[in-house]
Amino acid sequence: VRIPGSHRLGEEGTGFYQVMQGFDYNRIGIALACLGVAQQSVEETMAYVRERRAFGQPLARFQGVSFSIAEAATHVEACRWLCYRALWLADQGKPHTKESAMTKWWGPRLSVDTIHQCLLLHGHYGYTDELPFEQRMRDVIGLEIGDGASEVMKMVVARELLGRESLPY
Repeated sequence: VRIPGSHRLGEEGTGFYQVMQGFDYNRIGIALACLGVAQQSVEETMAYVRERRAFGQPLARFQGVSFSIAEAATHVEACRWLCYRALWLADQGKPHTKESAMTKWWGPRLSVDTIHQCLLLHGHYGYTDELPFEQRMRDVIGLEIGDGASEVMKMVVARELLGRESLPY
């Protein structure tokens, strides 16, 4: 098939690079979507542990509860900033493939862990379909797979850090 030059998108020979740039943006977007779900789960859980009482006091007063929320909030915030850094690098026209791959494997993984922790803090009720946690976990696991599984993202990160010669293929 002959395509007129006026219909070409970008310079000749740059198609693969353009597609890969799209992957980099998609990967950051997927991570941010997962982090949004995790953040919502943390906020709902914070409201719950402030209200739910055990042994005459709110669950939030127990370190086993409050520490896990502190950890989850810290991880979500740190990964969000990694996403912002990857987007900033892209805006500056700088390489951002490594950071994009980092966000893609870490964002969904920590979101699954965060949502799971929130589910546990709601007790047996958190595992029912009356609360959104079990559905959110399935949704985020699906996003963990799409656009490159975690193992692929780790290979991309390793390649960017160590060079192609470090890869087994």
